[in-house]
Amino acid sequence: MLHCGQNLKEKERKSMLREIGFYGPGTIPIDFIEKLGNPGEYPYTRGIYPDMYRQKKPTIREFAGHGQAADTNERFELILAEGGTGLSTAFDLPTLMGRDADEEICEGQVGWDGVTINTVADMDKLFLDIPIDKVTVSMTINAPAAAIWAMYLASAQKRKIPFAFLGGTLQNDILKEYAAQKEWLFPEEHGVKLVVDTIEYAARHLPKWHAVSISGYHIREAGATAAEEIAYTLASGIEYVYRTIKRGLDVDLFAPNLSFFFDLHNNFFEEIAKLRAARRIWAKVMRDRFCAKKGRSLWCRMHVQTAGVTLTAQEPHNNIVRVAIQALAAMLGGAQSIHTNSWDEVLCTPTDEAVRTAIRTQQILQDETGICEFIDPLGGAPMIEDLTNHIEEKALAEIEQIERLGGMLAAVKMGYPQNQIRQSANRQEQDMESGQIVQIGVNKYRSEDITEPENVRKELEAREESENLQIEELSRTKESRDKNAVSRALDALKKSAVKNQNLMPDLINAASAQASLGEISKTLQDVFGEYQEKNRDFAVPDFNETVSKIAERYRLKKPLRIMLAKGGLDGHDRSINTLLTFFRKLGAEAMFPGLHCSLRSVAKRAVEEDVDIIGISTHIGKPPTYFKKLGEYLKLFGREDITLIGGGIITSRHLKILPELGVKKFFPGKPSLETIAEFLYEEAKNK
Repeated sequence: MLHCGQNLKEKERKSMLREIGFYGPGTIPIDFIEKLGNPGEYPYTRGIYPDMYRQKKPTIREFAGHGQAADTNERFELILAEGGTGLSTAFDLPTLMGRDADEEICEGQVGWDGVTINTVADMDKLFLDIPIDKVTVSMTINAPAAAIWAMYLASAQKRKIPFAFLGGTLQNDILKEYAAQKEWLFPEEHGVKLVVDTIEYAARHLPKWHAVSISGYHIREAGATAAEEIAYTLASGIEYVYRTIKRGLDVDLFAPNLSFFFDLHNNFFEEIAKLRAARRIWAKVMRDRFCAKKGRSLWCRMHVQTAGVTLTAQEPHNNIVRVAIQALAAMLGGAQSIHTNSWDEVLCTPTDEAVRTAIRTQQILQDETGICEFIDPLGGAPMIEDLTNHIEEKALAEIEQIERLGGMLAAVKMGYPQNQIRQSANRQEQDMESGQIVQIGVNKYRSEDITEPENVRKELEAREESENLQIEELSRTKESRDKNAVSRALDALKKSAVKNQNLMPDLINAASAQASLGEISKTLQDVFGEYQEKNRDFAVPDFNETVSKIAERYRLKKPLRIMLAKGGLDGHDRSINTLLTFFRKLGAEAMFPGLHCSLRSVAKRAVEEDVDIIGISTHIGKPPTYFKKLGEYLKLFGREDITLIGGGIITSRHLKILPELGVKKFFPGKPSLETIAEFLYEEAKNK
């Protein structure tokens, strides 16, 4: 990568870091006082503003999205009316995967965990009467981010709002998708190319827009440690900066508008130190490596979200306490924008009542506690500074390893961060099983009740109606649009993709012509290809004493062949990876067909592998749809005898339906490994 004053070739990158003595732990020659600095001064350990929250309080940016565009528009109006100061858009899983609502693999997932956006007509309705020239808008979208942003810009054009007036953020961090969240479209090089296209376009046309929010959130949710979270996030940032400079842009033209997105977990002081360390590392990278001159180019401006993985379906109101403590850590750590999770977010995207509580949590912290009057109140505390230094050293060691591999893109292709994250996740799951990591209501003071509150049940039932309505609306849009204009726009997009041009102008034209998201995605896949995750043998840490004893106690008397699979497009595979390892420890033959498989392909593979059990992991959507379809395909293939089980997030109403669909056992919430092992032990005896 580039270094200040040098014109390095990519092949020289591996040795560069050692030569400049920058990244290895203990190699930075700087004393404590200089390292700490003052708020608003390099290296920004104590915050990016001299007066911090006296000068600018964190943006209250609540996540919202469900059903159709009009439904989410109503939620946006509520958030602004209740005092929210920015909007954050949650898209449903089909949209996140660049698909249209009418595609077969999307069945049961449309409008469930976010809003469905298929065409610019949906985008028009989503932001109807919202003053997008005054309110900043964040969009949690990655693989199809460029296309969704193009629809947003096309909608703004229809409203005659100049691009220069638009402020907001695209998440748009494709590297962490390959590493952690697993929502992808194109092979790695092409995915990164689209990110650079958006950075370049924003730098030239939208001075208030942040084209990428380099995201550690999903890396942490997938199981990474705090140090790994900031290491892989900043390594991705380095990759994007390097490739944008290679595109020909001056670093100070685009770097001030880079932003970051971090996760806030339960370890209160560690999370505060993590945010401080991230700012310090990034400031040094931008100054010493990329020769940035502007102060804002050195800023690690950060949005943070409280940790979804810490929320529990058991006693869900306990989540209000967790979120408040995590939000306090975010403020003491110096975040610029905060999303406080709603207490019901483990069950669905937030309901009205829950989102109001989440907003009030931030308002109470900002306006009742007095902490905004103190600038970095923990700065200089020996424990905080030591912890910050410790996390920095560990993160720098990981960044150096990434650079030895050739940078984050090369490391992702090799599977390095995926392996590290998986190992960390496995250790955490075992520590939860043994009680070393405590979750109140789950593994301590355990509660078996996961019945959702009445307001959640009603809202989830209402969302089930949106799928057919969206498909009907998409059909009407496709029938009424100018088909020749769509064809011309998609042809132009394909030609520009072949020529390796910046695709944003053609994407905006395609969106304006009402090309659908699925059509745009397929057009680009015709040129770029489709990403396929490689099968890799990941190293697995040894089981701790508690889990080893469970595996020994329930060692299967007869071997079982078990296939684990995800329902639909969901990419959350953390629990599956842990279970695969654990089942093999029990003596089972456990397999996983991969992500984003149709239920037909799951059934076909199960028959080919002659499995005894299929376990479906549900995180998003309607589990009865998955099991109903799976049962139909197994019947078609002549294997109705295969035992069906499942686990994950489910409503109490859906749970009652499953036995009628042939599901023998479902493990809702966060079941213990021992509970699952006991079931398999009895199942093996009966085979």
